Amino acid sequence: MGDVTCEQRRAEVVGASFRSEPLAFARIPDLPTLFLDFLSDFEKVADFYRGGRLLLPLTREDAAALRERARRVAARLPEREALCRVLREQNARWGASEATLTAIRELAEPETVAIVTGQQAGLFTGPLLTLYKAWTAIGAARLLRAWGIRAVPIFWIHSEDHDLKEATECGLLGRDGEWVKVPYPIAPEEEGKPASAILLDERADAALATLLGALPDSEFLPEIEALLRAAYAKGLSLTDAFARAMVRLTAEEGLVLLDPADERLKRLTAGVLERIVREWPRVIAAFGAHSERVKARGYRLQIHPERAGAFLFLLDDGRRRPLIGEGERFALRDGGRAFTREELLREIVEHPARFSPNVALRPVVQDALLPTLAYVGGPSEIAYFAQLRPVYEACEVPEPLLCPRVSLTLVEPRAAELLMRYGLALTDLFAGIAAIHQRLIERTLEANHASLFDEARAAVTEAVRKLRPLLREADPTLERPLDRAEEAMHRQIETLRQHYLRARPRRDEALARHARRLVLALAPHGMPQERAMTVFYFLARYGDRVARAIREAIALGNRAHHVLFL
Repeated sequence: MGDVTCEQRRAEVVGASFRSEPLAFARIPDLPTLFLDFLSDFEKVADFYRGGRLLLPLTREDAAALRERARRVAARLPEREALCRVLREQNARWGASEATLTAIRELAEPETVAIVTGQQAGLFTGPLLTLYKAWTAIGAARLLRAWGIRAVPIFWIHSEDHDLKEATECGLLGRDGEWVKVPYPIAPEEEGKPASAILLDERADAALATLLGALPDSEFLPEIEALLRAAYAKGLSLTDAFARAMVRLTAEEGLVLLDPADERLKRLTAGVLERIVREWPRVIAAFGAHSERVKARGYRLQIHPERAGAFLFLLDDGRRRPLIGEGERFALRDGGRAFTREELLREIVEHPARFSPNVALRPVVQDALLPTLAYVGGPSEIAYFAQLRPVYEACEVPEPLLCPRVSLTLVEPRAAELLMRYGLALTDLFAGIAAIHQRLIERTLEANHASLFDEARAAVTEAVRKLRPLLREADPTLERPLDRAEEAMHRQIETLRQHYLRARPRRDEALARHARRLVLALAPHGMPQERAMTVFYFLARYGDRVARAIREAIALGNRAHHVLFL
């Protein structure tokens, strides 16, 4: 189905009380064309994705091929026990459930593979898509296990990201129907530091007070407050707080969380960083040439080769600073320390904790450390994986299957009723509040009032038609002034229409509220809801019922966006 309106009810039932309607990804604005082709015309882009793709739900034929692939992936991991020791310690520190500890024990077994996903350590878990990624990985692992493949879901926390703006705020629809931004203000001295180095203080209390004040007042609010106060306690890092919240939201699902900032894990992957440094000129040249091939096919690049630098960041004075290659030397991009190749290699061996991969190298480091059968990613991630083949090849790491995360819009009953009343589709809302307000005004005009303006335009057109032969006969040059007069009269009628629309303040005020609420609830800031709204808004309104519905919606698959009516 190309679009969804409330009149179209070819719905799939999710759980006992919710229904879902599919929406083609092509109907959602600003998604990468490469991602759309990955889904709908894979042969067109298959040469960019040697790892292949994993679409849900699985077929019997899918499962047979995956069993053999899983066997090969599981066999190549040399450091399982060392990896699992760190994972046991990390997850126990965050309060992991027995289901997660069992999953880690299974990961230690030589035939087990991983379904991996990841995201920034966002404030109060960030936008909904963070949970959608986690639950997709959980759901995919469960489906694979049903087909005889031992798979464990792993969430790779992007704890070393230093672009803190997105990680330190979240948003939701407030009690008054307005958008509420919940910030954790970053101090100047914290700029450039990774999320794992940001320690929570009284700013966390202020952020939590803002969130709790905006959440709907319900029977579920005390439980949410207890969860968040325990997770986002002062003195914890932003990464640890995020992990503690994720553990509680996925308690019985067996999700394993991983913080790559741990020095022990960095020692296990230092070999990947060494190889990149040794082969940097060849790798950066191959990466640039391959990216040009992607661009030549008409696709927008997600990673610009000229910004890739040496694929590495150095933690310098607590800040994450990019390294660039200059022939046989490497230097901090913004000035400062420089290294010869051998000096940099020695530094990586002796102090691996000081280095972290950039966006192009991180997936390779991840898949060198883990027995990754598939990676669950969003549209932009799927698109930038198309550029990564030279980096995987240089490090001799197999590319994983790519599994799009499940994509959802949650529609509450009031929003569904307004969509129905005004005959709107979800995709209409991406036009923004002003455009929807105008449409609501137009659609609620009394039929005879709207037709009067149309009749006036038609009368002008008819009068001009009758005058034209008369003027042409008298003087052909009079036709041009006649055309200008017709255009002017049409403009004046349209101006009068707009004046009329704006002259209905009381009715217009209600329509403005409806337009604003619809857009902010379903397409805030012109983007899909899942990229802006925090999950705690829905947990406060519906409790664990909504979490169960989302988890069950994973079974609907990842081949389309799903509109879930609550």
